[in-house]
Amino acid sequence: MYRIRQIIRTLPAFIAVLLFSTQTASGWHDEGHYYAAVAAVKSMPEDVPAFFREGAASIGHGALDPDVFKNRGLAQLNHCESPEHYLDVEMLEGRDLPPLRYDYLKMCHEMGVDPSKAGMLPYSIAEWTQRLTVAFAEHRSNPDNPHVRAKCLVYAGILSHYAADLHMPLHTSIHWDGRAVEGKDYVRTGIHNKIDALPTKVTYNELFAEPLPTALVSPDVFGLTLDELAKSHKMVERVYELEPQLPQWSDLSPLEGEVRAFTLERERAAAAFTADLFLSAWRNSADIRTPGWLDRKVFDESFDPAKIPQQPGQ
Repeated sequence: MYRIRQIIRTLPAFIAVLLFSTQTASGWHDEGHYYAAVAAVKSMPEDVPAFFREGAASIGHGALDPDVFKNRGLAQLNHCESPEHYLDVEMLEGRDLPPLRYDYLKMCHEMGVDPSKAGMLPYSIAEWTQRLTVAFAEHRSNPDNPHVRAKCLVYAGILSHYAADLHMPLHTSIHWDGRAVEGKDYVRTGIHNKIDALPTKVTYNELFAEPLPTALVSPDVFGLTLDELAKSHKMVERVYELEPQLPQWSDLSPLEGEVRAFTLERERAAAAFTADLFLSAWRNSADIRTPGWLDRKVFDESFDPAKIPQQPGQ
């Protein structure tokens, strides 16, 4: 069990059950997601496979997909996808956050909290990191398979999206688009969209003029994610302090002063954390064994539709 009690002061019980409008806004616009993914890939050390280090464009392309999935014309997909992008820390009242998704759902049920409103972002990050870990493990045993390499790039792109969302502080709070006040209507101010748009006003070269810090490797991706969640949530108050200075999302004037510094710090933090996840997935994959029955070559190299495929052990 991991604790988030240190992230916030315990709030009155009414906040935990105050069910405001479910978050639907994006976490960063497309530039912010693309930039963080590409910068993370470019920071990978040489022990990471060359196809991955050279796959920044494909990974950046995939970094936009989770927001594309939130399509109101596809009811089931939109309903499932939307809560994957945030975690409203206050709704959990400082409870221990269990490392497994279904234990978390059980906890929410016991608290009387709707998990689709509280959000599930840490689980998105941990699970997609582990999917990438499994794909890397397959690559280790079958390094020439183009399908496995393609899969690694797709999974990495999707993972990078959620990793970047975690670094948009309003994706960690019930105050996601304005202050939530007990006893009053929730008034949306549009601050969420203004924050999302900040990376669109800075060039990639400006954001990453300095190299990212050396990526870290962790055997405990969920714990690492909760550490980043705590850091991001602590910046919610800072976001609201900056609100009077925030340009409209459509204003492409160059950023200056405190808003510019905030944008650079958050975008670089997103890229650095994404790099940590990528490198952890690669290094941890060395200890993962693929199933004994799995033989991709039967289908990827020698499949004959007129014959029964060779069975394992034959």
